Amino acid sequence: MKKFKQNAPAIPILVWFGLLVGIPLIFVLVLSFLSRDSLGNIVVEFTLDNYKRIFDPIYLKVFFNSFLLATLTALITLLIGYPVAYFTAKLETKKKALAILLIILPFWISSLLRTYGWIILLGNRGLINNILLNLHIIDKPLGMMYKFGTILTGTAYMLIPFMIIAIYNSVDKLDKSLLEASYDLGAGKWKTFFSITLPLTIPGIAGGFTLVFIPALGLYFISDLLGGGKNIFLGNLINSMVTKGRNRPLAAAFSVGMIVMVLIVLFIYNRITRNNKERLL
Repeated sequence: MKKFKQNAPAIPILVWFGLLVGIPLIFVLVLSFLSRDSLGNIVVEFTLDNYKRIFDPIYLKVFFNSFLLATLTALITLLIGYPVAYFTAKLETKKKALAILLIILPFWISSLLRTYGWIILLGNRGLINNILLNLHIIDKPLGMMYKFGTILTGTAYMLIPFMIIAIYNSVDKLDKSLLEASYDLGAGKWKTFFSITLPLTIPGIAGGFTLVFIPALGLYFISDLLGGGKNIFLGNLINSMVTKGRNRPLAAAFSVGMIVMVLIVLFIYNRITRNNKERLL
């Protein structure tokens, strides 16, 4: 009875989580084992064909492209975000609050509008091309749109605040006495950083990587707008299967495949943080 009273506040959260996450996941999993007729209607007939089609070379390439995009996005945001988070944590309290505000400010604007901003900037009649043409630096517009690099840039821009905040929380909680002890023992700034700061902020790095990697798999509207449909990723494929292909069971199987990729990343994150805690203890 005592344990029930202690856990009672968590019951509404668990119920809410079960309704909004658990039931839809079960529905998607069940749907992935069903069939469809020639008109696209769902037929209650068990089959493994949907999962077999995942191993088709064409679809495997889509999985690989999605994994590559998410991984590169996480690495780029890490390379840019770590220095930003590190120096933000070193600022004075007022300047630190202002810096955090500027970092999260993009979240106040629709992600769709921000993506259109990249089109205005990089399009054939965009700002950059117009400036270069008016300055007579180029004779014809540069083809900066509809490329993998453009999609990668847009995705990294969209998700970099997650990486910065995750690493900032880790750096800000560092025990300053450990850094002072390192300096007292004769270690320089670089040696202290690689021996003390970096190892202690690994949980923040792993958390940021996870927070960026997972949504990067499903931001299909970025690749639709900046890629022009030339680069197909899992999010685009699932959306097309549901809206145009009328093959919801196959779309559900691809969704399960995406969930498996996410679970693998979460497992790696859990192992990294656990090993880091054991090493520190």
